[in-house]
Amino acid sequence: MTAAKVKPNAAHRLIVEGRDDQWSIIELTTKHGWDWNNPGPHYPYIDDAKGDTLALEALPVTLRSCRRVGIVLDADIAVGDRWQSLCDRLTGSGFPLPDQPDPAGTVAAAADGRRLGVWLMPDNQNPGKLEDFLALLVPPDDPCWGWSEESTAHAQQLGAGFAQTDFIKARIHTWLAWQEEPALPFGTAIRAATFAHDADAARRFVAWMERLFV
Repeated sequence: MTAAKVKPNAAHRLIVEGRDDQWSIIELTTKHGWDWNNPGPHYPYIDDAKGDTLALEALPVTLRSCRRVGIVLDADIAVGDRWQSLCDRLTGSGFPLPDQPDPAGTVAAAADGRRLGVWLMPDNQNPGKLEDFLALLVPPDDPCWGWSEESTAHAQQLGAGFAQTDFIKARIHTWLAWQEEPALPFGTAIRAATFAHDADAARRFVAWMERLFV
């Protein structure tokens, strides 16, 4: 499977922060019936912007050249601050954005029929990042998930060098290291059903993709 099946000049585009986001989205939507090897005209080109700053900078330009545009950003520490910075950047763009992000994923339409979608990881309501979203896809009966938190915290106490803001990253990678095929990349782990593609959070994200692009 390759993301290059959808060309950069496609009418629709999804801007993401990085390669992990790109392949997590491709594999998750594939689990829900999207065929990226034979993409239809509604499929977006997924643009790895290589960081949140570049993703935000690309958004206004992309809105002028594509009919449907989505952006997936980490909410990071404060959802309200991230939302406000995005709204400020889109002032005068013609898209009526709500005061707060839609918990189901925001989709706004301009008067000329163009669509803009925004998803703030993990769930448009809470602070966090891609790894927090993937944590919502861990099977609820997994016996090692709770222990991954304890062992990551213990490693931190022993002097592990990751920052507190990256605790969830360390925890997710710790948990993935214990699987039958250890340490799979996120997208590959979704394809291998290590993560539950039918979790509520996954279904909400795919439903947002379909409202925006289909």
